Amino acid sequence: MKHLPTAVLCTPLDVEHRAALDLLDGHRITEHLEGGTVYEVTEFEGRHTAWRLVLTLTSRRNEDTAAAVEHAIAVWDPQILLLAGIAGGLRDSSIGDVIAATKVYGYESGQDTDGGFEPRVDTIRCSHMLIQQAHRVAEDRTWTGRLDPDQRRPRVFHRPIAAGGKVVTGTGSETAALIRRTFGDTQGIEMEGYGAMAAASRSSGVDAMVVRGVSDLIDDKTKSADRTRQPLAARNAAAFALALIERCKPARQHRAEDDQVIGGGNYTGAIGDGAVANTAAIGPGASGHLTINQHGR
Repeated sequence: MKHLPTAVLCTPLDVEHRAALDLLDGHRITEHLEGGTVYEVTEFEGRHTAWRLVLTLTSRRNEDTAAAVEHAIAVWDPQILLLAGIAGGLRDSSIGDVIAATKVYGYESGQDTDGGFEPRVDTIRCSHMLIQQAHRVAEDRTWTGRLDPDQRRPRVFHRPIAAGGKVVTGTGSETAALIRRTFGDTQGIEMEGYGAMAAASRSSGVDAMVVRGVSDLIDDKTKSADRTRQPLAARNAAAFALALIERCKPARQHRAEDDQVIGGGNYTGAIGDGAVANTAAIGPGASGHLTINQHGR
């Protein structure tokens, strides 16, 4: 499986992680312990190629999620990274709808003055390639085949989400008012997407996106409702995320030789009186040069 292109699916909460695993029932999944983090790996068949699909349970909040995503990228070198889970819905959202985010607002940055809080919004755009493919997934609707056939067909929104450190439970709250006033095109609010996108944006060669299922409408959030709505929303988000990976074509093919030292670790040097040799590193992303000077010049 090492020769396959890699996609990483991150889920911050247990309910989101279980939803993804349930949809992969029947796949052979192996556990890998890397730096104290458990990753679950399976082969996932796509339209253009098979993928090495890596699942990881990250954490709540942007800061912890950023660290988890950075670690996953360093370990697995993915081409695609998705964060999938639940969110509170804004605007015209309904329970179970899916938000394939176009960008993520970090709404908590700003300056607290005597005159009030002055936001300085941080914005990170999701991958253009994934945004394009998400539109195609939504249009052909085959992704809903992974859902309960008796449930309402969810709508898919291609709009921004907002991510911060607060659980927002009222449309009359200061945070909800700030979001409406500052970035009114926000379709959902959550707590981890900005951290995931910030970490992914620091790594070249990774296309990243946040996919969320709407589990509440801010004002109607209760523990009893969460017990049924969160699994539904998490499953919808995971189903869309898997369909998105399934549709994507790898930007680069992983080569088998990238997983081993070429030539059993041999290197080339200059031979002769006064010879000088500088050898280059060999492997993924390696660069260097070879200089041979046999006469000491």
